[in-house]
Formats: sequence, C-alpha cells, structure tokens
Amino acid sequence: MSLGKQILSKLGAIGKALVWLLYFICADGVIYYTFDFIGVDRKIYKGIFTLCSSIVVFITMIVIARLLSLKKEPLIKIKKLDPGQVISLVVIALGMLGFVTLYIIVADKISAYLESLKDAMEEYRDSVDRFSDTPQVVVPAWDTVVYVITLCFVIPVTEEITFRGVIFGQLRRAFGPWVSVILSALIFGVMHGLTVHIGYAVACGIIIAACYHLTDSILAPILLHSIFNIFGSGIATFMSFEAFGIPDKVSSDFMLGTNVLSMLMMPVAVIAFAFLVSYKRKKEKDLLKLEETSEVQVELTEETSNGANGETPVTSEDDSIEAKE
Repeated sequence: MSLGKQILSKLGAIGKALVWLLYFICADGVIYYTFDFIGVDRKIYKGIFTLCSSIVVFITMIVIARLLSLKKEPLIKIKKLDPGQVISLVVIALGMLGFVTLYIIVADKISAYLESLKDAMEEYRDSVDRFSDTPQVVVPAWDTVVYVITLCFVIPVTEEITFRGVIFGQLRRAFGPWVSVILSALIFGVMHGLTVHIGYAVACGIIIAACYHLTDSILAPILLHSIFNIFGSGIATFMSFEAFGIPDKVSSDFMLGTNVLSMLMMPVAVIAFAFLVSYKRKKEKDLLKLEETSEVQVELTEETSNGANGETPVTSEDDSIEAKE
C-alpha cells in the first residue's frame, strides 16, 4: 500500500471513530429530549433517565459493532478471564481510583493559588454530586437506587462497548493496538469534559484500553470501570441519601478508608499490570508453539500418506551411490 493510501486509511479510521462517537451522543440526546417532551424532570428522575439513556446507547452500539464486524475481524472481543487476570484487574481498578484521588487532592491544593482552577474544581464537585442541584426531599428513594445500580453496572457496559469496543476496535484496524490505546483515550477524555476531568479521564482511558488489549476481552474494561464506579461514587451516592438513614460518621469513615486503600494499591497495580503483560506474552508464545507443532504434524501426515499410496520417495544421487556400495 502506498504512503498516500496509508494516510487516507488512517484518517478514514479516525473519521469513522468520530462518527460512532456522534452516534453515541445522538443516542443519548434522543432520551434527553424525550424526557423534555413528556415533561419528566431529568434532575429529579436522574436514575431512570440515566438507565434509559444507557439502554438506548447500548442497543445502538451493539448494532453498529455487528454491522462493522460483517466479513471482518470482530470489533468486540469476548474471552473468559482467568482467575489471575480477574485479581489483577481488581487491583488495577483500585490503583486507578487511588491515582484519581491523588490527582484531585493535588488539583485542589493548586486551586488555592489559581482562581480559574478553583472555579473548575467547584464545577467538578457539582458534577460528581448527585444532589448538587436537586434537593434530596424531591428525589424518590427508588430513583436513587436505580441511579446507583446504573452507575455501577449499566454505564460501565455501555461506555466500554462504545469506547473500547467500537471506537478502539475501529482505530485498531488502521493503527494497531498501542497507538489506538492513546487515540481512544484522548476521545474518552474529551467526552468527560475539558476541565478537571480530562487529565485523569485520559490516563484512565489509557489504562482501560491497554487492559482490553492485554486480555482480548471486553469483560476486562467492564470489570475495571464497574469497580471504579462502585468505590469511586456509587457507594458514596447511596450513603449520602439521607432517607436511607446512614450516619454521616459511617459514610465519612468508609470514604476515608476507600481513599487510603486505593492510594496504597497504586504500586501494587503496577505489578498487576506487569502480570497482564507477561501473561499475554506467554499466551502468544504458547500459541506460536502450538501452530508450529500443528504444521509439523501436517507435514508428517502428508509424508505418511504419500508412502501409503506407493509413491517412491525422491532420493538424491549421493543416496543412490551409498545404496549400491
């Protein structure tokens, strides 16, 4: 393929990835305006709104993934995870949460000296607080439960199918795995906002996409994302809902313990990531040996078959002389 065609192919892959991102936004927008049309307050019923949005996006992305996989390598890879991989992913998820916690602490300290960053930090806190713009008394308890369940288990599936499945998968066809890891992470970061979010979202996007590549299973990023959301905001949102009657002391102690544990897991997460790299290399070597063994077996089978059919093996002139002597 000429250089010009290679450049066009890569630009085309980026363009397609952005188109699928647009589908993601449009699918979410359909529910957004549907709630407005029927007069349902999205802020009060954020749980049911988020669930409906996630379901529509999930269906859209699954259809796109199937269409893009026709007569081609599947965009979304699904393999069973081994116990060692699962343990490593849990550790990486907690370490990733520790990194984000440290990132926010540092950003908060710096904001004391930068007015613009201070405003950005206030916007960030409002964005992660379920009840920042809605009084708890008007929010049904069942909707809060739906919101937490969706946040912890449904959104991870939807976003990973979108960003690691469709978008990363499309980019990987043109750029290979590691360049695609960076590109998909940048898209993932921009989607989370261009303020405080983008720094840690890009970093987390790199880690999640890399783990997807190392395991060849979409279950890996879903597990990472789910654990991150459970301990990062899911449990905290549930505990902060006053109607459930959870004492503030219990909530604050839990969050403090989670933050400390997650930061302590950061160096362990590096070791867990190294394990995934080593595990993939071992699998690739084993597969290569298996292919080589299969080729040898095929050659031996063909030779045996030729002998059984009465075909005389071809002998060299030297072999004939030795036989006469």
